[in-house]
Amino acid sequence: MRRALETVVTCAVVAVLIQGCAGGMTQSAPSTSASASAQSYGVYGMEGYFPIDWQAGERRGQPIVTGHVTNAWGIGVNNVRMRIEALDPAGGVTATYIGYVFGDVTPGTRAYFEVPVPQKAPSYRVSVLSFDPQQCRG
Repeated sequence: MRRALETVVTCAVVAVLIQGCAGGMTQSAPSTSASASAQSYGVYGMEGYFPIDWQAGERRGQPIVTGHVTNAWGIGVNNVRMRIEALDPAGGVTATYIGYVFGDVTPGTRAYFEVPVPQKAPSYRVSVLSFDPQQCRG
């Protein structure tokens, strides 16, 4: 009985957190760059829950952004989408690329990602765009 109650409470907490995250989804500020016409959406505040270490490099002469995302949140996630924004020297976004972290990222672990980018940029901004919380199991 106690185990069943703990599972119900855990699932309820997860549901509240998911609603809170969904409610935090907002449109980013409009870009001042003339070349950026697409709108960008994301969840604010995910940096604390999913710290990222990354680096820009090359593989077989092609630019690539690689790194690790760490799950500091107390709930496992999967289908993690990474957003790579190519920045010009002034910090303006010139292009946006989407990549995936394959597999589950359980709490306290880190997972590798790599995103090929068609053209090398002076710098990049890397963030978690979205994810799916793992379902409660009873």
